[in-house]
Amino acid sequence: MADLNKLPDDRPDQFNDADIDEAISDVKDWNNDISPKDERYKGETILRENLAIAFTIIITFWLLAVLLLLVGNTYNYKLSDSVLNTLLITTTANVIGMMAIILKNL
Repeated sequence: MADLNKLPDDRPDQFNDADIDEAISDVKDWNNDISPKDERYKGETILRENLAIAFTIIITFWLLAVLLLLVGNTYNYKLSDSVLNTLLITTTANVIGMMAIILKNL
């Protein structure tokens, strides 16, 4: 446990270098007193933020690819209606599933 005595050893109007060094080291010790639970929470928060960003980028590119397929279908790809229906249904399910995972963990 950190020493809570932050008062100087001499008179308050005359600080020496040892008192200042002691006060600085006490502050540094307090900043280093982070519990393992807080460390784990901090690590999990960073991981969740990174996963949310990654999933958002993946979903954006996936939806863009589906949009390009739909737009280009009439001239270039000429996919059947059943293929387009399957593509739209699976895309919708993937987007809803990924967003549910992200929102559940945040």
